[in-house]
Amino acid sequence: MKFRLHTLAIAATTSLLAIGAQAQGLYGEIGYNQLTFKEDNRGFGAKVEPSAIRGIVGYEINPNLAVEGHLGIGLNDDTTRIGGVSVKGEVDNVVGAFIKPKVKLGETVELFGRAGVASTKVSASSGGLSASDRGTSFAYGAGASFALTPQLSLNADYMNYYDRKGIKVDGVTVGVGFKF
Repeated sequence: MKFRLHTLAIAATTSLLAIGAQAQGLYGEIGYNQLTFKEDNRGFGAKVEPSAIRGIVGYEINPNLAVEGHLGIGLNDDTTRIGGVSVKGEVDNVVGAFIKPKVKLGETVELFGRAGVASTKVSASSGGLSASDRGTSFAYGAGASFALTPQLSLNADYMNYYDRKGIKVDGVTVGVGFKF
């Protein structure tokens, strides 16, 4: 099931990029996301570090501002121990929309920020019990892009996707960007 979801997400992102390839200012990114999922609202202080794959489709409005849509799909879960009990946690998916102010430093380096909203689904299980929840919150981050060619870049960023009700999901992503 998870493999089909990952394949579907990659196919959908690739299709969106191909459909809009002729549009000036359109770009896409794909990256590996190392996340931290913390829950502190029940006094247990659980923390796991799952991973995800993230795709972005964006449009440059002008050289210093872009808009983006994000889709992250969980790749791996992580396990921690709470009071001698093993608990597995994962970030199932993250869907978001962002504005991206940015500034170029020379020909190859670009610094950027992101601010928007993200809907995040997380799940946890232990023994025969499991629970999942989806929440939406303000999301933000910052990063850098390093142009290898005019159409290809390496990107790295930190994003805080969810921070409400004692639950926090954030992480670092490294990836590749494509301009069309």
